[in-house]
Parts: sequence; C-alpha cells; structure tokens
Amino acid sequence: MEYEKNEGGKENMDGIHVKKRDLWLVAGGALGALAALGLGKLSGKVRPAAVCAVREGYAFKEWLAGKAEKVKEDVEDIVAEGVHQYQEGLAATADTVKREKDILEKIEKVVEEKLAKMKSEKGEG
Repeated sequence: MEYEKNEGGKENMDGIHVKKRDLWLVAGGALGALAALGLGKLSGKVRPAAVCAVREGYAFKEWLAGKAEKVKEDVEDIVAEGVHQYQEGLAATADTVKREKDILEKIEKVVEEKLAKMKSEKGEG
C-alpha cells in the first residue's frame, strides 16, 4: 500500500475509503432485507397487530389534525379581533382629530372676530 502525506502532515492511504455513514447505510439495508424475509414467514401473526397499529396511528393523526384545525381557527379569530380593535382605534383617533380641528377652527374664527372688533374700536376711538 502506498502512503502519501497531505498538507496537514497526515498520511493518506490509497484505496477504498469507507465512512461511518456508509456502514450505517449497509447495516440498515441488511436489517431491512432480514425484516422483509422474516415478515413473510410471520405475516399471519404480525399482520393483525400491524393493521391495529396503523389504525390507531391513523386515528391519532385524525384527532391531532382536528385539534390543530381548532387551534388554527382560534388564532385566526384572535387575529381578526385584534385587527378590528386596531381599526376601531384608528377610526376613533381620526374622529377625535377631526373634532379637535373643528374646535380649533372655531376658536381661530372667534379670535379673528375679536381682533377685528378690537381694531375697529381702536380706529374709532
């Protein structure tokens, strides 16, 4: 076997390199093949239990989906209510600003009338 040194000073070996991930993949494939062979022999005994497990799993999924839908509806209701209250607040603020503007315009008109009256009295006096 040939060895060569890389930049870090470590030795590299030419040939096949097997990583830990590859070993797990091979082991998983072997277990899957054994399970498939064994399932054929035990299918009479295992099948009813597997069907029951799938049925219960599906029932749980449906129950969970129903709960998730209810939570989603509750969140949508909360968001809609919050948006509505926000818009009501904006409308109330706009109404308040309009009333304040009207009052200020009336005050300005009264002040202008008083100033005009004072000027006219000064001019006559």
